[in-house]
Amino acid sequence: MTAGPVQEFACFTDYDKELVCHWKVPAQTNCSKEFLLCYSKKTSSEVNVCVPENEKDNLWCTCTICPDYFVSGLTYVLALQFNGTHMWNYSVTPALVVKPRAPKNLAIGKAENGNFNLSWEENYSPSSMLSGQPVIYELKYWRKQHPTEVSVKAINYRAKSFEITASSLRRGYDYVASLRCNYTDYPAYWSEWSEEVEFHCDYQVTAEDILQMAVPISCILIMAGSVICYFCFTKYVSYWL
Repeated sequence: MTAGPVQEFACFTDYDKELVCHWKVPAQTNCSKEFLLCYSKKTSSEVNVCVPENEKDNLWCTCTICPDYFVSGLTYVLALQFNGTHMWNYSVTPALVVKPRAPKNLAIGKAENGNFNLSWEENYSPSSMLSGQPVIYELKYWRKQHPTEVSVKAINYRAKSFEITASSLRRGYDYVASLRCNYTDYPAYWSEWSEEVEFHCDYQVTAEDILQMAVPISCILIMAGSVICYFCFTKYVSYWL
């Protein structure tokens, strides 16, 4: 939404503690002095006030509303003021703008088979609306020395761990992994990426890996040998004819 000095007005919620609304403003704007956000539940006449703050880059104003509760039918009516003048009304239903918290407590360890087992925890308490709800995850990992070469894996089921196969990694490199989530019943936004976890790939080549590599190499060598023998044979025959 855009109106006067306000651009890209949007709201999102963790669906547990807070509803956050922010909007883009020109540089040097003093959010707390120039703006005021009034809000009320659609079913109530009680009006509350939120005084916005500047984000660190000073290009966004942010208002954080802390409701007493969240339910699927809850809707807020917002009214934004700029220098004391009413600009417009806006309604938001928190259940439709859920941006979940990122997974927490990422940990990675080496399994007995040499692969790397990544584990994590849901970032909600058992009493939260989102606790136990169907959730999907997206994993990304990359070589620390090559951050632009990112591998992304979709984990399309409820899980709290994922095995990264050592054979898919390059031996001798440090890797970095991060995770984000999306609740399938509240799909508006993905969470932010979690805190990163680092691990080192010292993967040792196994007999099975050698066999897997040997088979295609052997096929190539056999084919190459056959071609060479064919040309040698035809050359030999043409020589004696």
